[in-house]
Amino acid sequence: MKLTQAILSVLVFGFVLSGCGTVPESTSDTWDSNPPVSANARLEYRVDSLTNEIRNRDQQIEALATENRNLAARNTEFETRISEMAAKPEPATTPALESASATGYDGALETFRRRDFASAIQQFEALLSGNVRDDLADNCHYWIGESYYGMRKYKEAIEHFRMVLNNKKSEKKDDAQLMIANACWGMGDKSAAREEYNKLISSYPASDFIPKAKEKLARLN
Repeated sequence: MKLTQAILSVLVFGFVLSGCGTVPESTSDTWDSNPPVSANARLEYRVDSLTNEIRNRDQQIEALATENRNLAARNTEFETRISEMAAKPEPATTPALESASATGYDGALETFRRRDFASAIQQFEALLSGNVRDDLADNCHYWIGESYYGMRKYKEAIEHFRMVLNNKKSEKKDDAQLMIANACWGMGDKSAAREEYNKLISSYPASDFIPKAKEKLARLN
């Protein structure tokens, strides 16, 4: 009887051991060690990457825009619009005189482009003393003013720029007004320069020179 109980005890102990093997790793342990990336997480990562790329592009564009503004600001006052609009011929002007006026004007303008200001003044004044076309007279005064400005003879320059303003048909009035302001600044009269720049803004609101006038005023203030 005791032997039988002993055998039963051994069998029961073995059965218990066979039911207590190694427990497999839980799914929660696997999740923590290598969590999957959701679709939303991948999308947010892509959006962040694109946002950073756009920000970098915007910074590059702004840097280029700033450089362009700086280059434009370095342009000297001698860089004026050289190309002239085609002048309308006066009915009373003969072809020979018209041709002579245009040829002499072009030659004087070419002299100015070479920065031979003294010679340019002589040529433009010769045109004014002769039979220059009426539609070129204001231009002659303007380029005489530009020539005197280039020689830093600001008072003489202003006199000729004002002659342009007095010409009712002149298309270079805003050019002349800007140069009057520049000449005042060149003479060191900042108060007069400020007044002339403001006059350009108020009198010629559609002028291409408005941004330059505002830039000058900002530097004066």
